[in-house]
Amino acid sequence: MIADIRIRSDGNSQFLCQLDLMRFSEEQVRERMFERGISDDTFFICGFTDWEIDNQMSLKEAYQLKRCIVEVYDGDEYLVIYQLKKGASLLQIFSNYYRFVSRDELVTMQYLLRDVSVEDIVKYFFATESWVNALNNYVLQGVLLNTPKGFYVSVTV
Repeated sequence: MIADIRIRSDGNSQFLCQLDLMRFSEEQVRERMFERGISDDTFFICGFTDWEIDNQMSLKEAYQLKRCIVEVYDGDEYLVIYQLKKGASLLQIFSNYYRFVSRDELVTMQYLLRDVSVEDIVKYFFATESWVNALNNYVLQGVLLNTPKGFYVSVTV
């Protein structure tokens, strides 16, 4: 989680440094900022080089992403990176979390439809007109993430 750090002043910004947020606590970074005379309102993160993501955020937001990775996804940064690359807002990432279901579409659909009556399943497939549309409907609703690693289902926090 190598952050590109920039400083704003007089309407311009300048590169300050790259910082591995996994190695340092937010308090350590803030102490260093204070020592160098850098105020919080001028300090911002403009992306993460190791993730190949350009996304402007505050130091607090970046550390919320770190907490999400460490506490929600047990250190696996894959889903956070995937969501950022797909354009998910930080609010979306913080308010939802996903659990792996399967690499297999059939297993995933069985999981999603496990508590649905046969009549409702028939109506659903008739309305969506195809297997692909039925699956994509869940993706469009945000219920599923279809990633290269497989399908992840949204779990309400």
